[in-house]
Amino acid sequence: MTAAGHDTRPGIMHVEQEVTINAPPARVFAAITEEIAAWWGPPQIIDEERTRDVILEPRVGGRLYEDWGRGDGALWATVTRIRRGEYLELTGRLGIRGAVIGVITFSLQPQGPGTILRLSHRAAGEIGPETEGNYDRGWRDLLDRRLRAFVERGERLGLRR
Repeated sequence: MTAAGHDTRPGIMHVEQEVTINAPPARVFAAITEEIAAWWGPPQIIDEERTRDVILEPRVGGRLYEDWGRGDGALWATVTRIRRGEYLELTGRLGIRGAVIGVITFSLQPQGPGTILRLSHRAAGEIGPETEGNYDRGWRDLLDRRLRAFVERGERLGLRR
């Protein structure tokens, strides 16, 4: 899921995933929106050397971005829809270089004592043929391994350990 190489051919990408996390939706949502750097980090970032923090501002118009310090960084997306504890939609390039627009949605539903987290990541533009596979693997690492480990066991596998 690292920034894909620049490809000038138009393409589309659609990644769908579902993860069950043993925690209530409010806890999973808080981890996604308020504690993102605890589980998000290399190699799923744009600049491994400069990135000091990954920040998501959980409000309409808020940003998801890498902070490189002194006002430098990389904007991943903007929050375009949010319903606390239930739904988050982000719109932007999402780490893909070139002329690209993408939409990521996180949908959370309670299931017993846990949460079903559904991710949809769609993008169109200058997308190379390997991009969808890279993002599918990247999201699986971020959500099924890192986010789950953070929410269920308190393991910090992101930038802020």
